Amino acid sequence: MFAMFRVFFVNQWASFLAYRVVFFLYTMWAVLPPLIYLSVWTTIAGGDGVAGWTRGQFVAYYLIFMVVNHLTGSIEIHTVGYEIQNGDLSARLLLPVHPGLRSLASNVGYKAIGIFVLVPTVLLLAAIFRPEFDTTAPMVALGVVSTLIAALLQFLVGYSVALLSFWITRADAVMQLNSMFLLLLAGQIAPIALLPDGLRQAANVLPYRYMLSLPVELFTGTLNASAAAAGLGIQCLWLVAAWFLVRAVWRRGVYHYSAVGG
Repeated sequence: MFAMFRVFFVNQWASFLAYRVVFFLYTMWAVLPPLIYLSVWTTIAGGDGVAGWTRGQFVAYYLIFMVVNHLTGSIEIHTVGYEIQNGDLSARLLLPVHPGLRSLASNVGYKAIGIFVLVPTVLLLAAIFRPEFDTTAPMVALGVVSTLIAALLQFLVGYSVALLSFWITRADAVMQLNSMFLLLLAGQIAPIALLPDGLRQAANVLPYRYMLSLPVELFTGTLNASAAAAGLGIQCLWLVAAWFLVRAVWRRGVYHYSAVGG
């Protein structure tokens, strides 16, 4: 299985390098929205800050957000959904490994290449905007673990949505709805701590914060030890739930796909 994953990864790496312009545009999409939010919040904060957040803290938050957003993003709706609708999945089902392994390799390959563009961009922005970090080594370590869990969680959720292509032709519309919730409840428009009470409570319960915002909060040191432990616990619970969701949707979807002659 690991040998197959390595082959898939190398193939996807070569594919992304062959379409460098498209790849560059996807990477810039990970940079531009957070950069816009950064500009807005640093302007609002000015010299006095907002709700205890200084200008430098906003800069640190959104620079880290750029990297975490790229490392945790899901692109499966553009790959898996297309394979199902065009019948390419049939050939994937003949392989001795789960088709999801190819999708995971594609996901990892895209992120591995993108980091070479993203990191220099973030370092340049850091030199310009001068972020203020107030964190500790344990929190950074927890941030690394949380980023990995968040990436797996987004992959599983994105894969589940893509599998809706077994039944509907516009699974991307469902993915857009999912992206809207990520925008509102995952700390993109504003850090979770600055959201109105209702949205903040929803963010603490629903999975979207744990797909993106939680690692950023850990890296920037905005959580205390008890809040960090509680956040990681809830994140792991959502990861388990997403795993069972993928298994259930996959079983029913493949049965339906075979029944209609896929």
